[in-house]
Amino acid sequence: MRRRKSLQWAEIFIKRSLRIDPNAIEALNSYGTILSDLGREREALQIYLKALEIDPGNAGLCSNVSNIYHVFAQIDLAYVYSTRAVAQVQDNYVIWLDHLIHLRRSCDFERLVRIDWWNVLERAPIDRISSSFLQYLVLADGQDAQQRLLQTICAWGDRQAQLASESPMPEPVALPRNGKTSVPMRIGFVSADFRDHSVARFIWPLFEHLKPDEFLLYGYSTKFQNDRWRKRFEEKAVALRDVEGLSPRSLCEQIQSDGIHILFDLTGFTKGSRTSCFAWRAASVQVSWLGYPGSTGIPQMDYLFVDRFLQPAEPRLIREKPLVTAGTSVCFGHLEEIPITPQIPELIRGFLTIGTLNNPYKFTTETIARWSRVMDSLPNAQFLFVRREFESYYLRQNIFKEFSRNGIDEGRIHFFNNRQAGRHYLDCYNEIDFTLDTFPVTGGTTTIDALWMGVPVIGLEGVNIHQRVCSAELHHAGHSEWIATNDDEFAQIALELAVNQALRVELRQSLREQLKNSLLCDAKQFASDFADTMNNLRPSV
Repeated sequence: MRRRKSLQWAEIFIKRSLRIDPNAIEALNSYGTILSDLGREREALQIYLKALEIDPGNAGLCSNVSNIYHVFAQIDLAYVYSTRAVAQVQDNYVIWLDHLIHLRRSCDFERLVRIDWWNVLERAPIDRISSSFLQYLVLADGQDAQQRLLQTICAWGDRQAQLASESPMPEPVALPRNGKTSVPMRIGFVSADFRDHSVARFIWPLFEHLKPDEFLLYGYSTKFQNDRWRKRFEEKAVALRDVEGLSPRSLCEQIQSDGIHILFDLTGFTKGSRTSCFAWRAASVQVSWLGYPGSTGIPQMDYLFVDRFLQPAEPRLIREKPLVTAGTSVCFGHLEEIPITPQIPELIRGFLTIGTLNNPYKFTTETIARWSRVMDSLPNAQFLFVRREFESYYLRQNIFKEFSRNGIDEGRIHFFNNRQAGRHYLDCYNEIDFTLDTFPVTGGTTTIDALWMGVPVIGLEGVNIHQRVCSAELHHAGHSEWIATNDDEFAQIALELAVNQALRVELRQSLREQLKNSLLCDAKQFASDFADTMNNLRPSV
């Protein structure tokens, strides 16, 4: 039942099984996995740990425990249990794919380079690899690697299409035509994030500003969380349906019964993903947006929703067609008005503070070498990392080690767990003079957060979507001068910002207003551009 995504029934049956044999390892492992899929991670952890008391050397259990600790951002425990798991196996490629997540999150660059990760991906069972695609984007720097990843993703997508063909769906409702009495277009959004989450904020302008006589909006929630954002969507949507317990076919039947014309996948290959369901063709037009900055590989996914700066420089880098909106492909209409410190940190402390709030899974040896080059040219500058993950001893030591390899003393590197300190993450930008972005997976929300707090961002632009998120936002914000196309330009831009203290003082007070006045924060214009893009998909009368 779990394989069919009928999770509620799966829980009922596995609990019956455990009443017969409470110590059955496979049943306990399955029960933990079902609970995890249902978003009940703490219950799942207790089940896994109970099973490990019975079978301490079980590689699958160790891997599952590490994945739960990963959700809680307990990096060291996740790393320890994942290492225990791979020590038990040689050719369980799914466990090795999980191990990649923990090596990336702890920045264990020494171990990362010892393994042929492309070989691992291509040897793993095709139905078990999609949760790793986000990690492989970090390896997809050059176009050869990007093509190799795309081929694997397309193979996965073809497999989903094959499974869907074994139990085909009826034809979906056709798109309404243009005309004087146009039928309202029904648009559905499949997402795990109808809650207090950045994705919810990105799509809220559509629910707030699209006219209900032109567009009827439906939500399909793959992870229930009852908070104020959930209530907002319930009030605005025609329907917000909880679908995490539905099988792929049952989900598609629900979508078709709602008469959806255009269906968006907002989760991609992240937690709560139902991307595989799009192989059943639940709507006439199917679009990927926000969840994954790249191709889904599914032949029935028609478009990727992008803007002119975000779309890939070469169409062959994605399987879908780019659906290019006239404005931006993301809107930041709801940013908190955290106060900005009047003075820049350099004037307060007497030295420059460079920093990042990016997720450490995006860090690479090349990224730290790029940052080190900037630090080397500014011998008094300090580097500040801010995230809850930096409570990890392993992560801190690995970052120290990599900077040291590039000639930067660890005394210049600092870490801050803002969550433990009870400090709002946006307020932490008040400690940073300017930020350096990651590459090849670039920052998105972190880029906007920095600009909102008056902090310049230096980004590197590549040819594919995951390499253009930061640069697209800088273009829209009116600061393309902070976009580099190579390491030399990156270092030069950083040096120019560093020496121009007067400019940074002015930017501290002006960037927020610039951002507010840009398309990135214009919710009404974003909704209008979105409406035009959707209406352009309507066939002519």
